[in-house]
Amino acid sequence: MSDNLPTSHSDPVPDADEFVNSRSTWRASLAADLPLRRAAVDLQQRADEHRYTYTWEWLGVPIIRLPDDVVVLQELFWQYRPQRVIETGVARGGSMLLDASLMRLCGQEPAVLGIDIAIFPHTRAALADHPLASGIELVECDSTSAEAVAAADRFLVGAERAVLVLDSNHTHEHVLNELRALAPLLPVGSFVLVADTLIEELPTGHFANRPWDKGNNPLTAARAFLAERDDFTLDEEWSRRALVTEFRDGVLVRCGPC
Repeated sequence: MSDNLPTSHSDPVPDADEFVNSRSTWRASLAADLPLRRAAVDLQQRADEHRYTYTWEWLGVPIIRLPDDVVVLQELFWQYRPQRVIETGVARGGSMLLDASLMRLCGQEPAVLGIDIAIFPHTRAALADHPLASGIELVECDSTSAEAVAAADRFLVGAERAVLVLDSNHTHEHVLNELRALAPLLPVGSFVLVADTLIEELPTGHFANRPWDKGNNPLTAARAFLAERDDFTLDEEWSRRALVTEFRDGVLVRCGPC
């Protein structure tokens, strides 16, 4: 039913329920449109020639994220209200700041743990000087190590809702070991976002100077992890929520025995 409000272009305006229903249909059709996704991957491949994912900032700090994924993360945080966020792969710090600021916007006290094998001085400086970086903790270690497990386990004490983002070394072996080490620490209902599953959709050899490639990447690791566990499942809706995304089929949920 229309709300019958006038618009400058004379189109009918659906009421809230009708809009929600229509939007669900649009989202489902978008997720199922494989030729469109192929075109989006081609666009990402072309944009990568200009280092597209490296061109953005979040509140003044460089962030290596696609804009679609930033908006989807905002939706997920608002709906889920995580009490803890863990990210492997700190880079220049923008993702840590995104997590903390989204938590604050959602009424949660920021609590973000960043784990990386090397944390750059300029990253520490950018976050130390930022007025919205409170609640961010950085740990320098291999994200599959006993030190990382201990830090994550301590950080998660008392949390009922958590998000884990894996965005460090993108080889199959490393991501699978991250999943095995860190994901089981999460409370039931928590989300795991496996970044750069996009690698599997790109041509072989696209990352010529990196150890990952088609057949050896985060998506193959996520699939292997799901095959060996019955307490995690693929969240198909969030995994295909965005069109231009590096997380396609990479959003998992800890569901307890499924």
